[in-house]
Amino acid sequence: MKRFDVYLAPAVLGFGVLGALAILAARLGFGSTVTAPLAWSFESLALAAAAWGAYRHLGALSLAGLLATAVGLAWHAVWPLGLGPVAGAFLIYGGLRHRIPERGAAAFWGWVFVWPSLALILIWHVFPGLFAFYISLFNKVSFVTKSQFVGLLNYRILFHDPLFWRAMANTFWYVVFTVPTGILLGTLVAVLLNERVRLLGLFRTLYFLPYITALTAAAAVWMWIYHPEFGFLNWLLGTPGFDWLHTPDGVFALALRPLGIRLEGFWAGPSVAFVAIMAMSVWHLLGYNVVILLAGLQSIPRQYYEAAMIDGASWWQLQRHITWPLLSPTTFFLAIIGLIGAFQVFTQVYVMTPNGGVLNDTLTLTMYLYNKGFRDSDFSYASAIAVAVFWVILLLTLLQRRVLERRVTYGE
Repeated sequence: MKRFDVYLAPAVLGFGVLGALAILAARLGFGSTVTAPLAWSFESLALAAAAWGAYRHLGALSLAGLLATAVGLAWHAVWPLGLGPVAGAFLIYGGLRHRIPERGAAAFWGWVFVWPSLALILIWHVFPGLFAFYISLFNKVSFVTKSQFVGLLNYRILFHDPLFWRAMANTFWYVVFTVPTGILLGTLVAVLLNERVRLLGLFRTLYFLPYITALTAAAAVWMWIYHPEFGFLNWLLGTPGFDWLHTPDGVFALALRPLGIRLEGFWAGPSVAFVAIMAMSVWHLLGYNVVILLAGLQSIPRQYYEAAMIDGASWWQLQRHITWPLLSPTTFFLAIIGLIGAFQVFTQVYVMTPNGGVLNDTLTLTMYLYNKGFRDSDFSYASAIAVAVFWVILLLTLLQRRVLERRVTYGE
């Protein structure tokens, strides 16, 4: 029974959240004849499940789940009804307090104190995700007029949308180029900064400054660096007039063209403009990677290095057989976070190439989503893109965990 109690509370919370989703959909006019009864059904199920848990003396966790019902009812502007489940949870708990074991009582109060933070996560993260999937099932939602339910039509259109696949290919190249490069450069800099050198604090600050700089400001500065006439990079390389941010040719195609090999489409690689944006992104995130990797390096016991040096190990052998294996949990974390962040890249692309570049060569998934939602006012199709991006990120993250986690060395 105790184990069933663990599953009952999340079920009550889930019913409450689904009720809140259905109530908001009814208020916005999305199929109100269906969603309004559905909302009250979910809220009733949440109340019934919590009451049944109390009757079966599983109330420690299930009663706390009544708070989820309050979210849905309060969202419907029925404040007395919204506060009712909260009061009911405490009243029933007071009546059963002498029959609830100490561990169950601790769990009850744990849910009570955790609930404010959990409610914020549900309202600002879980609920918008579920609501995005919901409005993706309608035709051209604009929040002004009523929309027609079309089911999975937006996803079928998305599957055959060439711009979506163009954005997917560009985002794929962005992930492949920036995530490994950022980790490798960050590891090199972190290893060097981890040595006993003078002014170490100053160097760490200098490397971290780009990360705390506003991304829009940093992107504007890099636009000046890439300027074809007045840019610092063209002056440094002696290539005046070269327009870095408006050159759509793929870097692989340019590299192999002198050999007579012609590449087109995806195999031509990311454009020169997109590689320029990638370089700026690696520079901006380098400080973050360095700080995280430095923390991982300083957690490695010095005794390992001392024992290896006594045995005659070289600097490279120390890094290869001690630093890299014991730093693997940190690099694994950065790989997961880097992949998730790279698939959501938007700001620097929008600032440096606001129209998606020449021939959409810098169009990313997030930028395509933004264009559909806020430029074309087609929030249903934009939501379909968001749901598709979510599943891509989730699947790639699970694949990363399955492949890379085997090589992670935990503990000393």
